[in-house]
This record gives sequence, structure tokens and C-alpha cells, in this order.
Amino acid sequence: MKQEEQEREDAAMATYLYYDTVRLNKAAGGVLNVSEVLLRHMRLAPDDRVVPVSERHPRLFALAQRLKISRFVLDTLLYNFHRLRTLLTGELLFSVFPNYYLPLTLLGRHRDSVVIVHDLQYKAYPQYFGRGKRLFLDWNLWRAAHSAADVVFISRSSQRDFERHFGRCAHSSVIFNPVDAHRVAPAAVAVPGERYLIAAYHYYPHKNFAGILALFARMKTAGLVDCLDITGNGAAEVQRMVSQMPSEVRDCVRHRGLVPRDELLRLYQGATAFISLSTFEGFNLSAAEAATLGVPLLLSDIPVHRELFADYAFFVGSEASDDDEPARLAQYLTHHGHARPAWVHAGTCAPANVARRYLMLKRGTLSLAGALP
Repeated sequence: MKQEEQEREDAAMATYLYYDTVRLNKAAGGVLNVSEVLLRHMRLAPDDRVVPVSERHPRLFALAQRLKISRFVLDTLLYNFHRLRTLLTGELLFSVFPNYYLPLTLLGRHRDSVVIVHDLQYKAYPQYFGRGKRLFLDWNLWRAAHSAADVVFISRSSQRDFERHFGRCAHSSVIFNPVDAHRVAPAAVAVPGERYLIAAYHYYPHKNFAGILALFARMKTAGLVDCLDITGNGAAEVQRMVSQMPSEVRDCVRHRGLVPRDELLRLYQGATAFISLSTFEGFNLSAAEAATLGVPLLLSDIPVHRELFADYAFFVGSEASDDDEPARLAQYLTHHGHARPAWVHAGTCAPANVARRYLMLKRGTLSLAGALP
């Protein structure tokens, strides 16, 4: 009897191999952060075993780091090794690929796999991607679309972009990114009562820093804020733009560079508002972190921002005329301060809930396997 119960428990417990090889690419940025949060919380699930590749094959992973072996090569070797092994042993093993790449294989169509597609930025801004990179992305996203894998999109906007270029997947889901933002003890305030905007992201062309600086200047002139704080990489690029501004505005822009996580959370918490005027996003994790902490959002009017923050944010450029923009901004900030609305997707994006949704993707396969003699 005990043996039968143990067998039933084993049948109900899935084993996942998580390809954290995205860590081999130090420039992965937000994708790497999302991957690490997702992995950490998937591993906390009591009913499933989730093992990262870096732990399952530590020597091989270390060798890849040392020799700078591409994650695509490592993923392909390891996936085919484990795929062959499971075919020979009958073990049920699922694979999770956190950044678009499904390894090449002749051993099936990846029904055992989950792959995450974050965005199609290279389609929106092809000029920033070499021809070889664009072709590589096209080929791999086409393969994902025609595979049997569970393809996960981080927003409906991202899914629509994908389907416009590659068609519908056989098995697709939308699961918002995990947002790991919690309140921290406030630090001593250098200037009590200082009102500042926070822009917490790296410099990229689509982030539209010119628009951010222009809106900050208008808000400062209207007496709504005092300073603009920027974090992340790209201080030199931003400084070149700031140097062209009037001194009364220029001297109030502070680029803090890369800051520790707790300091970033404090910057969110103390901000008058978070600002992001991106021309393209797949999700906008920084805005989601700020919203989770209850910070007002000033956002560009793009589809994914409407999808995620429709009843929470102030959308810049959504009106035909900007003549009343300062008054509308003041009204929004005042109302937000009084009402303190909760972001409707905060619970959905809680890391434990996101991890649970990923682990549910293969429940049907697991149940079928447990029912077979």
C-alpha cells in the first residue's frame, strides 16, 4: 500500500530542467532578471522538482563560462542528451527555455518544452540589429511557432506582434512577468520634501530619453516636480542629451548609474511618479515594479501600457492637445495621492502565482502519464 502511494506521489510530481544558460549572456538585462525570479519561485513549489542546468551540469556550465561557449550550443547539446535519455528510460522530464530559443533536435517536436517569447523588438527597430541576428531570430521564432512546445508570451501585445509575423502557435499562453518588488525601510532623506520622477532602466533608443527629459522640463516649469532621477547603464548618452538643456533643468537631472536593489526600491517608494515614455515594450518590468509599490505612473500611450496599466497610469500623448497637460498631470497626481489605488495585476504578477501558472502548463501531460500502466 505504501509503495502504491509513493508511486502515485511520484507520478504527480513533475521534474523540470530549467535552462538558466541565459546567464552566459551578461547583456541579457531584464530578461535575465525575470529568468532568475521565475526560477527561484518555481523551485519553491512543493509538488514539483525544478533543477537549473547550472546545477545539474555544474562542470559543463563552468566550462561554458570559461570558454565563452554560446548558450545556443550548450542548450542544443544538453537538450538532445536528455531527450535521448528520457526516450531510453521512460523518465518524464520537462524543459524550460526562458528566452525564445528551442534547441535543434531530430527527437520530436518539443512537446516536452516550455519556451518564453518576450518581445519582437528587432521587428520594431531592425536598424539596431545586424542582418545575421535578424535572420537568426526570424528562423528561431518561426520554429517556435511551428513546434509542439508551450510558447509563453509575457503580454497579449507581444503575442499579437508574434502572430502578425509568424502565425499562431499550436500551444500558446499569456503569462505576465513575475514582479518581485517589496517595500523596504526608507533611508534618510537628503532633501526633505523633494519631489522627483524616477526613470529606472538602461539607455536604449526605444526608451525615448528625449521625451522623458522634455516632459520633466515641462513638469518642473509647472512646479509639479523638482528633480529627475535616472538609474541603469547609459549615463554618458543621457548626459550628452542633458547638456543641451537649460541650466535650471540640467542641474536637476541626476544619473545614479547601477544601484543596489534595496536602494532602487527606496527610490521607487519616495518618487512623485515613475516615468517611462518608451516607443516599444514587451512588458515594462520597471513600471510594473513601481505600480506594485503604489507609485503613480507616467507612461507613453502604447498598446502594452494600455493592456497592463489602463486604469492606473497617466498616459502622455493620449490627448489631441497638450495645452492642459500640466493641469491634467496635477489632477492625476493629486487623485492618486488621495485614492492610493492598487494595481489590478499586482496579484497576478506575484512571483509565486506566476511560477504556479508555468508549472500548470504540463499538468495535462503529467496526468496522462500517471494514468498509463
